[in-house]
Amino acid sequence: MLRSINIRNIALIESLSLEFGRGLNVLSGETGAGKSILIDAVNLVLGDRADRELIRRGADRAVVEAFFSTQDPRVMDVLRQAGLEPEEEVILSRELTAAGRNVARINGTLVNNAALKAVSALLIDIHGQHQHQSLFNPKAHLGLLDAYCGDRIDVPLKAYREALSRLRRIGEELQGLGGDPGERERRKDMLQFAIEEISRENITPGEEARLEQEQRVMANAERISSALTSAYESLYGVEDTPGAMELFSGAAQDLVSIGEYGREYADVAEELNTLYYQAEGVVETVRELQYRFFYDPAALEAIEKRLADLQRLARKYGGSVDSALEYLSSCEEELYQLEHSEERIAALMAERAKTISAAYQAGTALSKLRHEAAAAFTQEIQVQLKDLGMGGGGFLVHFSEIPPEDAYRTDEARFGSRGLDQAEFLFSANRGEPPRPLARIASGGEASRIMLALKNIFARIDGIDCLIFDEIDTGISGAMAHVVAEKMARISRERQVLCVSHLAQLAAMADHNYLIEKREEGEKTLTHVHLLSDEERIQEIARLAGGREGDASALSHARELRQHAQEIKKRFLQ
Repeated sequence: MLRSINIRNIALIESLSLEFGRGLNVLSGETGAGKSILIDAVNLVLGDRADRELIRRGADRAVVEAFFSTQDPRVMDVLRQAGLEPEEEVILSRELTAAGRNVARINGTLVNNAALKAVSALLIDIHGQHQHQSLFNPKAHLGLLDAYCGDRIDVPLKAYREALSRLRRIGEELQGLGGDPGERERRKDMLQFAIEEISRENITPGEEARLEQEQRVMANAERISSALTSAYESLYGVEDTPGAMELFSGAAQDLVSIGEYGREYADVAEELNTLYYQAEGVVETVRELQYRFFYDPAALEAIEKRLADLQRLARKYGGSVDSALEYLSSCEEELYQLEHSEERIAALMAERAKTISAAYQAGTALSKLRHEAAAAFTQEIQVQLKDLGMGGGGFLVHFSEIPPEDAYRTDEARFGSRGLDQAEFLFSANRGEPPRPLARIASGGEASRIMLALKNIFARIDGIDCLIFDEIDTGISGAMAHVVAEKMARISRERQVLCVSHLAQLAAMADHNYLIEKREEGEKTLTHVHLLSDEERIQEIARLAGGREGDASALSHARELRQHAQEIKKRFLQ
């Protein structure tokens, strides 16, 4: 559940800390008080697009922190995948700066926005008025039905997608092999030319790096030779100048001569002798390096020419010698395929037939599963709609063939990206009327109730602990407001619900009421939110019901609404 949220410098909110309880939390306030700002802040911490316009005027940064408690193993898995320690207390935070910096954190650790979204998607589900549009979009309906199917759909859907992907690849290769014969011959000539040009160079793996190293050595021959000579003379000495070897030996003899006066002198002399013998080996190594080093101008010229040839080839075929070798391999493979195209086409056609069969089989399994789920889903949503005062009409999941423009077509079937058919939710508001597409039938209030019914079903399936509804009660009033309020209260018995609402009936049903209000403080206008006391709750219910401040009749009606709501909630627990 969402335990609390801290907001700093978001639009009209300067500093706000809110704690939420279990059950139904209702937030209400005057139009323009800042209800949408609160939802924007929540969306931000859930990974929504960062907009610097949200930062309060005059502030250099904005911060939103949301504190959750959860025991959901899926959350723990996502935390592990993000490299975080799984904990039952999860803190999501988002920080925006006026300079354009956008920082996301989980439990204080920096994460990318994808990780923030992955975790938050399992902690909270937020529904706003704009989501009605997804309800009206038939392309979203199949996804909702698949979500209702649950894990059962994963295996056939994966098998179908893999088969369809193979089918597309086979089709592309067949198209390449079955093109114009003249074009195939031109392609073969081009491939043959590239193969001969690259092969002529007899490139060996790692050759370029080896030649570049040899070039660097020879280009610095004078410096290398001088350094080796100097090192040898410093160690061995030259003419009348003693080297390190002679100095080690002389120092050791000096210390040996006084060894009778103290063991420590002899010990140091012994260490010097050890260094002397080690230095002898170093001198031999340096001398050998001198003898082996040989500068050959002709060899350097040959290396530079070879490198120039390799680099010319690299520029022509991919930018590097390795890419030229890879291109050679791909050209040889493609040429082989073109020269044996008839055999390859026959093999591909056989594979295509098997793949079409596999895709069709998986697609049929998907369709069967979806039709079964649609029957159960229809029954369940009819019950929900009846509870919401819409039992007189009908709800139907209509299946149809994938339209040609959205399908991968074969002689056998039309294959869509998610199966052999598409689904659309149809609805009839009144008994006797045929079900029609939601966009052509549902009013604002009907859309709100249908979405509420869907949320009630999917909340149980997806197991998300916290639901947020942003004015889902739009277009609802009168007796239906009581029905929606009761439905919200029922949902909140199983999971935490936060609802931004203008309905007095819903406010009366709340376990916790919050007032959102805008105040002028000096030169600033700020939005505040606070938890209402019992008496303040009654006053807010009265205001939402249309009563004037202090109106005794409105307050009495508000108390009746509250008492009625409490009696309804008691029945839930019986």
